[in-house]
Amino acid sequence: MKFSNILSLIATSSVALADVSLREAAKDFRIGVAANTLKFNNEAYLEAVNQFNYMVAENGCKLSGIQPQKGVFTFDDCDAHLAKAEELGMDFRGHCLIWHSWQPQWFQDITDPEEMEKTIVNHVTTVLNHYKGKIDTWDIVNEAIDDESTGENGTWDMRDTFLYRALPNFVDVAFKTAREVDPSVKLFYNDYDIEGDDIRKGMKTNAVYNFVKDLVDRGVPIDGVGLQYHLHTDKTVQYDNVMKTMRRFKDLGLEVQITEMDVNSVEGKTEESFALQAKLYGEGLKACLDSENCTGFLIWGVGDSDSWRKEGYPLAFNSDYTPKPAYYAMLDVLKEYNNIEDEVETEAPSDDKPSEPVKDEPAKDEEVEAVRDLANGFRIGVAANTLRFNDEAYINATKKFNYMVAENGCKLSGIQPQKGVFTFDDCDAHLAKAEELGMDFRGHCLIWHSWQPQWFQDITDPEEMEKTIVNHVTTVLNHYKGKIDTWDIVNEAIDDESTGENGTWDMRDTFLYRALPNFVDVAFKTAREVDPSVKLFYNDYDIEGDDIRKGMKTNAVYNFVKDLVDRGIPIDGVGLQYHLHTDKTVQYDNVMKTMRRFNELGLEVQITEMDVNSVEGKTEESFALQAKLYGEGLKACLDSENCTGFLIWGVGDSDSWRKEGYPLAFNSDYTPKPAYYALVNTLKEYNAEKSEEDVDVVESDNEEAENVDNDNVEEVEDSADEENAVEADVEDAEDSADDEEN
Repeated sequence: MKFSNILSLIATSSVALADVSLREAAKDFRIGVAANTLKFNNEAYLEAVNQFNYMVAENGCKLSGIQPQKGVFTFDDCDAHLAKAEELGMDFRGHCLIWHSWQPQWFQDITDPEEMEKTIVNHVTTVLNHYKGKIDTWDIVNEAIDDESTGENGTWDMRDTFLYRALPNFVDVAFKTAREVDPSVKLFYNDYDIEGDDIRKGMKTNAVYNFVKDLVDRGVPIDGVGLQYHLHTDKTVQYDNVMKTMRRFKDLGLEVQITEMDVNSVEGKTEESFALQAKLYGEGLKACLDSENCTGFLIWGVGDSDSWRKEGYPLAFNSDYTPKPAYYAMLDVLKEYNNIEDEVETEAPSDDKPSEPVKDEPAKDEEVEAVRDLANGFRIGVAANTLRFNDEAYINATKKFNYMVAENGCKLSGIQPQKGVFTFDDCDAHLAKAEELGMDFRGHCLIWHSWQPQWFQDITDPEEMEKTIVNHVTTVLNHYKGKIDTWDIVNEAIDDESTGENGTWDMRDTFLYRALPNFVDVAFKTAREVDPSVKLFYNDYDIEGDDIRKGMKTNAVYNFVKDLVDRGIPIDGVGLQYHLHTDKTVQYDNVMKTMRRFNELGLEVQITEMDVNSVEGKTEESFALQAKLYGEGLKACLDSENCTGFLIWGVGDSDSWRKEGYPLAFNSDYTPKPAYYALVNTLKEYNAEKSEEDVDVVESDNEEAENVDNDNVEEVEDSADEENAVEADVEDAEDSADDEEN
């Protein structure tokens, strides 16, 4: 397509999509897009997605989404992507099984080769078995080659990651396992800057080619290579060079796919830049169509605001999901390739209106008392997840509470996945749902060491770390000013092995502490400066009292917080996470003692993440003990004058990060468990006790008032007697006078 023709598209393209969609023009060729379940309620978003015939999940099928806790697999988000693809008649691509970036801390902490191998084998096996027969292509390993590899003399350099350090042959292990588990799946290696000689002078392209050729030569099973194709309008790749790269992999007997295409518009939203962007999209697609071994073409996102590079307006749709010139460039390439002529179809007018879809009547919620109705203004809440907001039973359970926290959506990893680029969609969605349901909302959490994007973990310079923390805290608190009144400013900064002896504590050895030892001070001070009205909390686990770790971490965190208070660091409260087991319990008296200690520092407390693993499984006895612990935790909070909130870390058991222990107050179908009724009964008993106290106060007041009235009556009677006596004396005097006169 000529550049001048593309330029004219800007003036002629309408808001509506073309009469022929990309999927129709593509025929059997797979042309796709990276999707995000958070947008599935947006009609315009889905209309744009439906122009394609191929889908990949941007994040939902990665290890971080599927196995957030070691050995605990959560397929909800990946399943939701796949279900939407099936609903829209789209094929689905798996991305990605093994990657070094954006990984949970437990995975990054593995250093033993045997443990790393077992972990990789287990993850690959479990995921491929779950999706056997449903997903036919997977990125098995992502971005394993170092960016500075020269590729000279048949060489390559592996990226220095926790994966490579623990298990240098991790790539072999992953691919071999995948082939053994599901021989029908196409196994891909995926990487960026490998499109040809235009990028990094072809050095990384050569290095990845050498690396992949070595896999093939050694008989390691691999079927294809994904070229990510992240470009800029001033960092382009020539059609001929892409074709050359694809042919090289074809000579190895491998497929290729363009897997993550986007093109940053360096000049912003200008006609000329969007025209060049469109040209690059068109040429990328044409190269794929013209290469017999290129079996798919995907764009990394739908609308510009969805992109991880949103500041460059890099995608084929505007932020309102209207098509850009890039979309029409791809459409024209497909039409030309498949000899499709433009047609205008006119439907005959009809008086018949389409019938309304039959809607099932929503199932009626069980007649279960809502704890919010018994709480009398006390905040009792639950951690929520936007992925469940379409589930009526989930919402019915959630709205029995009056307080909400986002399980993950308001963390740094969700809000600032790319440095300096803030994405509030998920956190905003949680807050909007809370407001819709009439619930207060709690912010969790601004600064934490775990589950963080690689760019954040890579910061080692103290000045850069301080600027990053200040910028994040400032931006987030300004965005939510007047909307969220309580935030966890820092999460889990104290080492688990701290003894707390002699007023001491040990900081957790994290990238935050190594780069900036006073990062906690910086975060809290910044928060107070930005929004003085917000309650600032420190949040941690195993700090409920002497029953947990013999009280050592409780003492350590107390010492740490006391030091903040003594030094004038602004802090308003401490969050006790309260993660228990039925064989790891905490006594009411000890929790009360802990809460009193913080009260003496002038601080609030909240129970912030309560769950109780049922070690014995789904037994009546274990659920009864679980319920007892829930009730005692709530009672301790209600009985402590400085405890201002109580939250459970999830709704139904299957939503929990500890789901294997059935730890929450609702079953997986969102029917209440004994734990929920324990909360109800605790609130009722508390209200009854308060009523009795109020009655006692009233009766006491009445008795005092009655005594006062009786005293007044006696005084009046005495006064009347005195008056009568005086009157009698007067009468006697008068009689005497009369006698004298007579």
